[in-house]
Amino acid sequence: MTFTHVVAFRWKDDTDPAAIESVTRALTALTDGFPGIESYLCGSDIGLSQGAYDYAIVGRFAGRDEFVAYRDHPEHQRILTELIVPALNDRVVVQLEG
Repeated sequence: MTFTHVVAFRWKDDTDPAAIESVTRALTALTDGFPGIESYLCGSDIGLSQGAYDYAIVGRFAGRDEFVAYRDHPEHQRILTELIVPALNDRVVVQLEG
């Protein structure tokens, strides 16, 4: 059963745009060809709706096990610890099956 992971971030006000681009590059490099990922999109909000979060990730995985492999992967953990968490103000996560 397909598993979809959606996460949105609000960055701290003083976050450097270059740091955000580093997040996108790192996530894209990690997920390109990663086993079990059916589709993956990440990037900054384009600014069409007031109140939107700053950044989002939508990943479709073949199933829960493939998502857990991605979530727990050492490179993903490094990206979280070194690139995302230091710049993070708030986040919201939604996960869907079907």
